[in-house]
Amino acid sequence: MRAPFAAPLVLAIALLLVPGSSARACATCACGDPTLTSMGTEQPFSGRLRLSSTLRAWGHTVGTDNVDAVRLREARMDVAAAYAPLPWLFLAATLPLQAREVRNASLARERGWGLGDLEVSAKAFVYQDKDFSPDHLVSVLAGVKLPTARKLRAGDGTLLDLDTQLGSGSVDPLAGVAYQHFRGDWSFLASATGFLPTRGLQGFRAGASVRTTLAAQYQPASRWAIRMGLDGRLEAAADIHGEEERNGGGFLAYASPDVLFSPAMDLVLSAGVRVPFFNRLRGRVDPTPIAMMSVAYDL
Repeated sequence: MRAPFAAPLVLAIALLLVPGSSARACATCACGDPTLTSMGTEQPFSGRLRLSSTLRAWGHTVGTDNVDAVRLREARMDVAAAYAPLPWLFLAATLPLQAREVRNASLARERGWGLGDLEVSAKAFVYQDKDFSPDHLVSVLAGVKLPTARKLRAGDGTLLDLDTQLGSGSVDPLAGVAYQHFRGDWSFLASATGFLPTRGLQGFRAGASVRTTLAAQYQPASRWAIRMGLDGRLEAAADIHGEEERNGGGFLAYASPDVLFSPAMDLVLSAGVRVPFFNRLRGRVDPTPIAMMSVAYDL
């Protein structure tokens, strides 16, 4: 699965490292806060444009070993852009490039790779205590995931298994709220985002879900920071043509440590892992840790 990602990854990093005009102000100067931020947690200012690329590797096993187990492994690269046309508004788009392998208990295997579903969103900052370098920020988010992934088919033209497909084939709205607090070397984030999937490929509909994040970040120097978060996902069971799946639905929590580093002005690198530590999903769903690396650049 490495080959499909090599060229896009090199291109994405090269684009992000291209320097902007020498006349522009750095993002820290424009927003008045030196906190290193990952994509989606930046402070707003009019005209801010941020590009990012995030690599993830993850998987899970659903079902009983040697009976009906299905093992999914995925590597994906999300390419994202966020632009602030107004001091209080961010418009964002994210497009994933994915590679998947699915293996069932009989050792039959399917593979697929390509572009996934595009997600577009708008984030409005509805409260900040100061116009410049605010200590408190409250934002609301609205968006939608669109069915842009192509349908994957076998050599005889039949559709590959649902788990192998890179998209859901559905239009899925989402909405959320977030609070951020900045205090010296520390910053804090609390957020919740709800997803309401519609019915898509082969009659499948993912369960409605709420994803939450609680995180604290300590930045002892201008170039690096450490972040510790707790990510949770509460979801209803998925169904196919109204028949609920036996595995899935419930609550899952991850411990999420990250390290952020800025080797140059307006460039932020981060690496981390999401480790599942509390699994209350129905049936047997065994998730792997999620390895992550990202680069973000302000133009």
